[in-house]
Amino acid sequence: MRLALYLLTVLSAAVAIQSTDKQHSYRNFKLIRINPENDATLAYLKSLYEEESPYTLDFWQPPSHVGGVVDMTVAPSDASSLIRDLSARGIHYIVAIHDLQKAIESERSLASWAHPPKGFGYERYNSLDEIYNELKRLKRERPSLITLIDIGQTHENRTMLVVKIGGGQSLDEDAPSIWLDAGIHAREWIAPATAMFILRELVEGYETDPKLQAMLDHVPFYILPVMNPDGYEHSRTMDRMWRKNRRPAECHNKEWHTVCCRGVDLNRNFDWYWAVQQHPYPSASGSSSDSCHDTYHGPAAFSEPESAAVRDFLEAYPPKAFISLHSYSQMWLIPFGHRRRSYPNDYSSALRPLAIKATKALEAVHGTKYQVGTGADLMYEASGGSHDWAKGALKVPFSYLIELRPRNTLFGNGFLLPEREIVPVGNETWAAIRVVADEVFSQFAQPFLRGKADKKPEPISLSKMGEFHMLFISFVFLFLQYVVD
Repeated sequence: MRLALYLLTVLSAAVAIQSTDKQHSYRNFKLIRINPENDATLAYLKSLYEEESPYTLDFWQPPSHVGGVVDMTVAPSDASSLIRDLSARGIHYIVAIHDLQKAIESERSLASWAHPPKGFGYERYNSLDEIYNELKRLKRERPSLITLIDIGQTHENRTMLVVKIGGGQSLDEDAPSIWLDAGIHAREWIAPATAMFILRELVEGYETDPKLQAMLDHVPFYILPVMNPDGYEHSRTMDRMWRKNRRPAECHNKEWHTVCCRGVDLNRNFDWYWAVQQHPYPSASGSSSDSCHDTYHGPAAFSEPESAAVRDFLEAYPPKAFISLHSYSQMWLIPFGHRRRSYPNDYSSALRPLAIKATKALEAVHGTKYQVGTGADLMYEASGGSHDWAKGALKVPFSYLIELRPRNTLFGNGFLLPEREIVPVGNETWAAIRVVADEVFSQFAQPFLRGKADKKPEPISLSKMGEFHMLFISFVFLFLQYVVD
């Protein structure tokens, strides 16, 4: 009996499974902010991020370059040890959030906590069911404007629901269109909230804005408000800081024990320099082969039902603009993000000028400033991204990734943006996306419409008039001959 208990204890210790089946509390977790001032500090932080760390850390902004902001949370059991380590190394830091659980609780409005509302609200963070019910309500009320499209199922059998606004109810693979997705990373709640806000602007604007109506009649929007439904719901009910999808656990050996972890980073799972070691650019990075890492790229490109569903739909109906909403950093990111100083041919002539124009429109609303550039140049290299794939493989003319508010955790709570920010973020982001939509309309729809308007009925030539005259005389002659007979 004792031997059986001993063996059971050994086996339990030998297999460590990443537990995600019970609600995770972040009481007394701290968020540390560091600006690495030299190469030694950067190398140390990269070792904590890329290798097995002695501390329980979650990097919200990973180390990329000297002077680049690094945000990481640390468990209360490791906080004092980490802070002693940083101080001993002469690394300057600030504690941006002292209790992460309090920040999570302050994300929701006081009214939401005191009296949880029923149904959908555009000024708050909603559940997946509430979002889908709102889409169905809009469809019922405006059946000629809105079409709902089921593009696939997730690991946990949730529907991936795309809403089409404008352009009639049929799907036209040749019509110019705009794709907008959000929530590829589960914990970035402001992204789905902003996608739904933009959906409302499109629906209501169609009835009040003749220019927007004309645009939507010829350039429909396809919006996927939650690209990672399983992860989103898990972040709402079990672990607020969950990032990946919910792929079943994969196990691998780590020294003397086995570790099993769930999930794939969907924004490392697209086939654009996926698993970069396959490609001749050793400097590219930003994804991991470790299933326990937050940037795990999966066992193969498009291995996940979510990324594969988006690929299949966009290959069937390729858009003229691709926009993916994320948070946080206040950046308007242009391909390519897999390697520094790597740009599409039209980066300077088309992509960047339109991005600058869009961010100026955004800034005009509330004064919010955005940086413009590639993710690799502004932050860190990351291979397998969706907006890179859209531009590089699908050849979408305008492809962008937008990192929404806040700029950092010093003046905001990073991913935990309070609900009171939803409306201003929605207003300013819509102003920017309207600029992109107007450009797509002017480039790809208006020339076609002008061509149709310029076509005039072909005038009847004199020769054709003569032919018609002769036919008429022949007809009269035959008619008279019939009457006489």
